[in-house]
Amino acid sequence: MEEPSSDFPLFIKRNVSGRGLQYNQVGSLPPTLDLSNNHLTGTIWPEFGNLKKLNVFELKCNNFSGTIPSSLSGMTSVETMDLSHNNLSGTIPDSLVELSFLSKFSVAYNQLTGKIPSGGQFQTFSNSSFEGNAGLCGDHASPCPSDDADDQVPLGSPHGSKRSKGVIIGMSVGIGFGTTFLLALMCLIVLRTTRRGEVDPEKEEADANDKELEQLGSRKVAIKRLSGDCGQMEREFQAEVEALSRAQHPNLVLLQGYCKYKNDRLLIYSYMENSSLDYWLHEKLDGPSSLDWDTRLQIAQGAAMGLAYLHQSCEPHILHRDIKSSNILLDEKFEAHLADFGLARLILPYDTHVTTDLVGTLGYIPPEYGQASVATYKGDVYSFGVVLLELLTGKRPMDMCKPRGCRDLISWVIQMKKEKRESEVFDPFIYDKQHDKELLRVLDIACLCLSECPKIRPSTEQLVSWLNNILM
Repeated sequence: MEEPSSDFPLFIKRNVSGRGLQYNQVGSLPPTLDLSNNHLTGTIWPEFGNLKKLNVFELKCNNFSGTIPSSLSGMTSVETMDLSHNNLSGTIPDSLVELSFLSKFSVAYNQLTGKIPSGGQFQTFSNSSFEGNAGLCGDHASPCPSDDADDQVPLGSPHGSKRSKGVIIGMSVGIGFGTTFLLALMCLIVLRTTRRGEVDPEKEEADANDKELEQLGSRKVAIKRLSGDCGQMEREFQAEVEALSRAQHPNLVLLQGYCKYKNDRLLIYSYMENSSLDYWLHEKLDGPSSLDWDTRLQIAQGAAMGLAYLHQSCEPHILHRDIKSSNILLDEKFEAHLADFGLARLILPYDTHVTTDLVGTLGYIPPEYGQASVATYKGDVYSFGVVLLELLTGKRPMDMCKPRGCRDLISWVIQMKKEKRESEVFDPFIYDKQHDKELLRVLDIACLCLSECPKIRPSTEQLVSWLNNILM
């Protein structure tokens, strides 16, 4: 059978969804093993763990019994694992926390017992993933008995009594030191903030509660406190820590530490003296006039280099999924640093996409994300093209205060380009005859990034090369 034309749309439709996911080539279909609703019996084969390229593994609504094999942790590419509505017993293997790409997981309505694993992606799953198992306990179910219960010896044993006392003393000392440290840190933050006595409201994001903290040795860091929906907050916290723990590059923000305390999630970054690109282009009154063309081109190049590292050099590769001007931070030399990896997804080198919900920011979301639940490298490139237009025009991607027909920056620029009126789209603060050719070249690059067809968009490697040639 001949492979169909790449322009012929193919769809895969799964049992639990009313939506079809579009793929352009047979080879792009996600590797799937779906044995659901077949009344299968017996145990789950440990050999399934050898399927290292499998993305979807579904055995729900059968009569499988026995335990969940710990060898399933070998399915390193799996994104969906559904073992619900069977007769499985025993515990959930701790080894499953090693599945970095697992975004959908369910063992609901089995006969499982013991503590639910709490590491890795397990913190992001909903309680419904574990319901119907009266013997489970932990973060997604009823509280577990004392963690030492499995190691206890008979109550009458003097050895057991000594161990219990030792545990109690150790916990008391640990809690005491931990509480003292947290109180000291909070006092330091309050005292430093009070001593400075100034807050710039234009630099604060209401939903992130970013704060500055001047540490000992006169070094500044930025502390970001996540807030909002508990499940979403936990997913974003986990994604950001995992992505930035793996990724180290001069054009990415440096994650210096993080803290989880009760319902608080804190991320500690290197401090960026010049806030964000969005602040300079759209918020600061004299911002646009202060950013000359050479500085804007340098920012574009730095952001492209950071994105190219995420897509091509970092292992595993990373899709950012929320490239925008407010997520490009600027240091004291106006060097660009990509930030906010709360929506980022890890992707293996041989994969071309990951399944996703429609996420991102209005004005930056690629058109294909509304047609199929997949995120690709070319989606990040589209969002980067929007940022290039912001640098060239000084305008926001969407401006609802303007008349209809002028609210969408992309449509307006493309229309002006068709009418050969490119010079009218450029920010007056940067447009002059000296830089005319460079501006037009970057405009052409931006329009390529914004192509409706993802295949036409350049790779991040090409973007870096093109921008480097313009800077030379």
